[in-house]
Amino acid sequence: MKALSLCALVVSLGFGVALAQQSPATPLPATSTAAAPAAAADSSWQLLPQDNLLYLETDQGRIVILLAPQFAPEHVKRVKQLVKAGFYDGVTFYRVIEGFVAQFGVPEHEWGTRAKLTPMKAEFSWPVRSGDPYLLVQRPDLLAEETGFNQGFAVAREQNQEWLVHCPGVVNMARANEPDTGVADIAIMMGQATRHLDKNMSAFGKVIWGQYAINRIRRGDTADGGVIGSAAARTVIKQARLGTDLAPDRQLQLEWLSTTSSEFSQSLAERRSRTHVFYQHKGNGNMDVCYPQVPVREVKPV
Repeated sequence: MKALSLCALVVSLGFGVALAQQSPATPLPATSTAAAPAAAADSSWQLLPQDNLLYLETDQGRIVILLAPQFAPEHVKRVKQLVKAGFYDGVTFYRVIEGFVAQFGVPEHEWGTRAKLTPMKAEFSWPVRSGDPYLLVQRPDLLAEETGFNQGFAVAREQNQEWLVHCPGVVNMARANEPDTGVADIAIMMGQATRHLDKNMSAFGKVIWGQYAINRIRRGDTADGGVIGSAAARTVIKQARLGTDLAPDRQLQLEWLSTTSSEFSQSLAERRSRTHVFYQHKGNGNMDVCYPQVPVREVKPV
């Protein structure tokens, strides 16, 4: 038997407004999208596979990234190969801009004797697959024909092409100006949705756990483009491992709410209509796909 510990991570990763810090006379509407059901067997919740969980053990705490090989298979393959080779052990967050990005890897001038890696072909978008479990959120969207959720990830669609939307927490492969130049460095989106990067970067996953650690990553100076020149001043990734390479007691058993479940659809409807008594302005029914974060919870054995 299992007991559940729901961690909505302050709107499922802490990217929403921390309403709980306020003390109004009338309670504000809850910002998490769903309460934990009574049983772990609830089919609305999906256990996330350890082979697609990337655990970053940093000097500020643990960060867990869910990889998305269904959308960017070659980039996920490269990252897994590098993780297994120990490439990311000891690297740093060397470019960190508040409200924008936290980038880790090896700066070019610090590459040293590391073997050179072949640049990768970009995976900016892919053809829409009719069989995917897609949930429409907004049509038309401000920056695409429509947006929605595909297998838990926020996506946009236009002219039969689909791509991952750069909502907070999404990770992509850093590159130079030319599209096919990504090698190994990974960027985590922070703060606002950086949608100008949509279809311009190869996104291949998103952070699902450890927002507290991301909040503590040492920031760079915006005047320097966020680059932290001194390695000693940077946040360090002590170890990077796939879940399948960790001992069971070091793994997190994480589930997230299926974006095709009735519970998730209901939460979207409630957000659109703003039925809570707190709301005086009910909006126009439109929704930013980055607003409804997908709830994640940990399942702990007892």
